[in-house]
Amino acid sequence: MPNVPAKERVRRTAVIELVLGICAEMVALGENRDLHLVLMAIRLGNYQKRPMDVTGLAAATSLPRTTVIRHIKALEELGRITVVNTGRRALPILIGTDRPLTKGFYKRLEQLVLQASANLSKMDTLPDRHKM
Repeated sequence: MPNVPAKERVRRTAVIELVLGICAEMVALGENRDLHLVLMAIRLGNYQKRPMDVTGLAAATSLPRTTVIRHIKALEELGRITVVNTGRRALPILIGTDRPLTKGFYKRLEQLVLQASANLSKMDTLPDRHKM
């Protein structure tokens, strides 16, 4: 193992556990993973009151623009979003309410973040002799 101080190992462990947990939740979405990734990016832009166009969604998700366009069309057909044209930009906007899958997914992500936060907080409050 690399020569990493104990406090840094504990910090990295908490971060790695968080990332692996999020990855596991994304894998659990199965073949719809990329569609949900686009939906999360749309949701982020809407929550921040700065909806993203296709270029912004592609950058946020690291997916090709063509994939983002395909998923936007699918989400529109499913009634999850509507696309508003503002001049030269087409902005996908959320419609409707959260579905049970969505609520459960975000609840599990929240639990992962809270656990990582608690682990990092404990690390900062313990005396150095107790840290691994």
